[in-house]
Amino acid sequence: MIVRSLAFALRMRKLPLLAVLVLGFLLSACTANINSPHTIRKMDKALDKRDLGKVIDIVEKPGLYKKKERLLYYLDAGILRHLNGEWQESNELLHRAEDEIERLHTKSILHGAASAVLGDSSLEYSGEDYEDIYINVFKALNFLAMGEIDNAFVEIRRVNDKLYFLEEKYARMAKEMNEESDARISFKAGSGRFHSSALASYLSMILYENSGEFDDARIDWDNLGFAFRSQPELYPFAMPDIIHPHSEEAKGLTRVICFVNRGPYKDAYEMHIHSSPNNLMLASSGREVAIQNIRWEGIAEGYYFKFALPYLEDRPKSVARIVAKTQDGRRFELQKLEDLGRVARRSFEIKEPLIILKSVSRTVIKALAAEKIKKELANQQNDLVSSLIYLLADAAVFLSENADLRISHFFPAEAYIAEIPLLGDNETITLQYYSQNGRMIYSENIETRDDRSLPRLIYSWYY
Repeated sequence: MIVRSLAFALRMRKLPLLAVLVLGFLLSACTANINSPHTIRKMDKALDKRDLGKVIDIVEKPGLYKKKERLLYYLDAGILRHLNGEWQESNELLHRAEDEIERLHTKSILHGAASAVLGDSSLEYSGEDYEDIYINVFKALNFLAMGEIDNAFVEIRRVNDKLYFLEEKYARMAKEMNEESDARISFKAGSGRFHSSALASYLSMILYENSGEFDDARIDWDNLGFAFRSQPELYPFAMPDIIHPHSEEAKGLTRVICFVNRGPYKDAYEMHIHSSPNNLMLASSGREVAIQNIRWEGIAEGYYFKFALPYLEDRPKSVARIVAKTQDGRRFELQKLEDLGRVARRSFEIKEPLIILKSVSRTVIKALAAEKIKKELANQQNDLVSSLIYLLADAAVFLSENADLRISHFFPAEAYIAEIPLLGDNETITLQYYSQNGRMIYSENIETRDDRSLPRLIYSWYY
């Protein structure tokens, strides 16, 4: 599309129009939206004060999300409503997010060639895998808060189903891309080992215990250990001390789950391509490149192209440790159960080779077409016009391959737990959050619920 626009402008001598179009593209990147620096600063400031009402007002501002970012809105608004204790509203939004992910996945299967032509940021945002997986965790917690145990069970099972198909999904996508008639690169997804979530198993164990199904609860207790043993790259920390569901100590437990810090954001890095006969050499300054050489039949030596790619970066952590205090003075240090940020990065790495290869393919095809236009200009008498077209052609190709930096803004980075025995009904637990330097940055008092038909579970958050 960009190359056709350049050719048309050349034939019609519409250089001012072309310049305006490119300038408009640049200016459009500066307009206010959910990812603009100004908006992010306002949200960060409100979150630091735990002013969720203000953050929700920002997210609900008309026009902040583009039409192709509908999923992003559902995710952001759904998690914010959860943090704000609006369980039903949160589930309605997260349910829409899940439906949207399924719709976009089906659409990508039916129209798989689209992203091979258009840059990812030009398409509808289809979500990251960790967002899709943890949607169901938060839906389960919402249902638990509303006392809907059966529905909470359904959501936890959905987590396991999605994990089972995660790696297969990208293997199938690579196969479909390789079957495209104009494929010039052999596409292959990365490998991943995220097959079992300790957080999902822990919630499932609690649900089974509450239902009196202790053998199933014991299976989930075993699955917790398996998640840590079989996925050391996702769980490089000690497994928490979790009381066995068959133990006498398990009776009367009050369990605490705290979500802290915020999940990763996306940043961009620049990729450089140099050509030799029938070969492309990839390099990047400041980042290790997983793919360094690609066979490209027919390309000559001496071409140089560049494009931008996304990567996931951790946010600074505000919370380093959490302590739960009971009314009788006992103190319990919470232990890390799940690193959602690490899961986000590892699941992103599964599809990262596909992102790189698609971007290389698009960049080279469009850049070679632009080079063809430049050669047609070699005989033009107006050197100034030719030079301007050269610059606009190169700029248009690079701008069309800008990195897709969209990602949800409010998922937590870590989940911590504690198991507190022998608490009576309607007792108060004080949660104290500490920074890296040991300073207490937040304290919250939470009453235990006295409904014996529901799990004795309390949870909190601090970003």
